[in-house]
Amino acid sequence: MNSGHTTSVVILAGGKSKRFGSPKINAKINGIEFGEIIICTLRNAGFKNLSLVGGSPTDASRWGVGNIKDQYPDSGPLGALITAMRECVTENLMVLPCDIPYIDEDSCGLLSNISDGFDLRVAKTDSPQWLCSTWRNSVRELLEREFETGERAIHKVSEKLKLEFVQLPSSALINVNEPSQLKP
Repeated sequence: MNSGHTTSVVILAGGKSKRFGSPKINAKINGIEFGEIIICTLRNAGFKNLSLVGGSPTDASRWGVGNIKDQYPDSGPLGALITAMRECVTENLMVLPCDIPYIDEDSCGLLSNISDGFDLRVAKTDSPQWLCSTWRNSVRELLEREFETGERAIHKVSEKLKLEFVQLPSSALINVNEPSQLKP
């Protein structure tokens, strides 16, 4: 099943990229920026409602995607997720970090298909990849309550939901935190 019409996608682009030294979404592989690579992969997989959370509105415009201003800057991915859910117009919201340029179409499709009876689907390689996940928009109020109590860890909030994991290839979710981690 193609979830492109029932699942919106946001790419988390608001991090400080301290270890990388510059915004990771603009890092390049073979002259193409991570953001453009990820967006092309998502479009090829059939997703249509794509946005950046945080990051540069100029980047979003260049790549033809929405730009959502993070309502909770410097509060980590949970704040960005809540911000995106408030703008979400579909039943489900898939979240991807901007530093996984090797993600493939099949992995995006698998990640987006939450099984009936579950609130959240999280990618798993050798361990859970909490920032590669798809959320039912119906859990937003619970996330907001947890955030208001001071919780900032997505994995802690996830423990309060009906959670399922999907095994994805490690090669698709290589997290590039430093330039030296780019494949030749």
